[in-house]
Amino acid sequence: MLKEKGITGVIVVGTLANGGVMHTASAAALRGFKVVVPVDGMSSLNLNTLYLEQYTAWHLANGPVLVANVTLTKTDMIKF
Repeated sequence: MLKEKGITGVIVVGTLANGGVMHTASAAALRGFKVVVPVDGMSSLNLNTLYLEQYTAWHLANGPVLVANVTLTKTDMIKF
């Protein structure tokens, strides 16, 4: 539906970094969208919160195929 409307990029934020954020961003990147993930725009509800957020950032920045379509940033660096 997004491609039909001419959308080429998405910004992914949310809770459950290692679930919703990682899988939404990965799925979008694998479908050819340019994906921006502000690391300060994701969190986790788990006790190991920092580790899960770091893992998600690492996975998105280093995953094969994802690397070409995912940009990690901070929310105050996003310009429209």
